[in-house]
Amino acid sequence: MYLVLIIFLFICPINAIILSQVYRSSIYHTNSSCARLSNVTLAGNASIQSCIWECAHQDQCRTAVYFHENRTCLLYSEDCQSGNVTSSESGRASVICYRTSQGSSTECSPRDWKNTGNMNVARYWHTASILSNGKALVTGGWTGSVSLNSAELYDPSTGNWTTTGNMSVPRDTHTASILSNGKVLVTGGSDGSVSLNSAELYDPSTGSWTTTERMSAARYRHTASILSNGKVLVTGGSDGSVSLNSAELYDPSTGNWTATGNMSVARYRHTASILSNKTVLVTGGCCPVNTAELY
Repeated sequence: MYLVLIIFLFICPINAIILSQVYRSSIYHTNSSCARLSNVTLAGNASIQSCIWECAHQDQCRTAVYFHENRTCLLYSEDCQSGNVTSSESGRASVICYRTSQGSSTECSPRDWKNTGNMNVARYWHTASILSNGKALVTGGWTGSVSLNSAELYDPSTGNWTTTGNMSVPRDTHTASILSNGKVLVTGGSDGSVSLNSAELYDPSTGSWTTTERMSAARYRHTASILSNGKVLVTGGSDGSVSLNSAELYDPSTGNWTATGNMSVARYRHTASILSNKTVLVTGGCCPVNTAELY
């Protein structure tokens, strides 16, 4: 573990002491489950200084973790404690102990539910994706009688929903993946009668959809995972009659799909998780399956 000590000398409020310590190749473990303030995606040319700047401009920020590879910055309201800093084997994260508050501690207040604005359309088996502007994009779904092609946006600052461009086809039990360019890739699903192999892209800057190349196999209740190289791995699902063991990769730079290795077991309604070593763990599925495998 490497420690770099940086001291900022300026007049500050009496309840705050500014003392920045940067622990290289480290990760931070919070004491409080509610200490996390936000997860900030920084610009492509950002550095650790950008993460320090983000923490400096949030009054509640005490500790931050900068992830060098994807240039994201996690901000915490908890005072940094050296005992909570551990070495990161990947070496791609740094802990920033930015600000301490005299006599303060982070306590979790009771979590209550409160109503917010209703969606314009009742739906289930839909997707929800958090865009880079903080809004939530909801797409498609099922009403109980028909599949939907509609999409809408939730604005956390107002609590309101607004409609946005419709998808080219109705779909439910599909997937939605946020690409590195900020666009949302929607794949497959069912239109209420047949499974789909179509895919389309949502552009938050225009609110419109464009079709992209179709998958080689129609599938619904599949998974889609963003790999470290930016490609999207789609696995399994059902074509409406049988479960699938096939997998394919979408390349955002070309808009094309290519087949990749098949899973050892056909599965749908399964899960796919990206591990810290960049492999993808696929588990379970219907009907039921207890096996797991790594991509």
